[in-house]
Amino acid sequence: MNCPLCQQRKGKRACPAKSATICPHCCGAKRRVEIDCPDDCVWLGAHAGSWAGRETERRRDLLRVAPHLRALSDEQSRLFFLTLVGIDGIRRSRRDLDDRLLAESVAALRKTVETRARGVLYEHAPEDLRAQGLLTELKGLFTAKDAEGRATTPDDRDLLPVLIALDTALTHTRDEGVAATAFLDTVARLVKEMSAASRSKARPLIVAP
Repeated sequence: MNCPLCQQRKGKRACPAKSATICPHCCGAKRRVEIDCPDDCVWLGAHAGSWAGRETERRRDLLRVAPHLRALSDEQSRLFFLTLVGIDGIRRSRRDLDDRLLAESVAALRKTVETRARGVLYEHAPEDLRAQGLLTELKGLFTAKDAEGRATTPDDRDLLPVLIALDTALTHTRDEGVAATAFLDTVARLVKEMSAASRSKARPLIVAP
């Protein structure tokens, strides 16, 4: 029986969300994008949860992030990881979010900061309207209130390297040609492990894989 989603490939995986048997390609490319996957789906497996029992995936996740941190200072690295936490939070409220939309938003914000660094104030915008809405949320991750209630943002000298690292990590992950949410899934696992490490005061997550 052919997969009901693509009508081309043979269905091999029982999909609880679709109550049908779908092909591995659609399962990988459309999970949590077009398919509202339950958290206990056995096929979701490596794309959710933690690294428990999956050392190969742990190394892959770290390789998607660690090389892009080498040029960052300690302060910039902390900002990078706070950004990942924020992105994971945005994803929980936006079920349509995938790596492409995130990449468009990050690239637009990066161009805006680069332009500002040259003394020109110009807001670059992504083409996709959904990415434009996401861009507003992304900007919000870098805005806080000081003790007097005034809005504060990171210095562009710190923000730009963080955005470059994030943009590059996203690009390289998308170039792998795997699931549409591969980078977002990596972020979810990293955030979960960072939270656990923080509670247990464990050693840092990012070490040479």
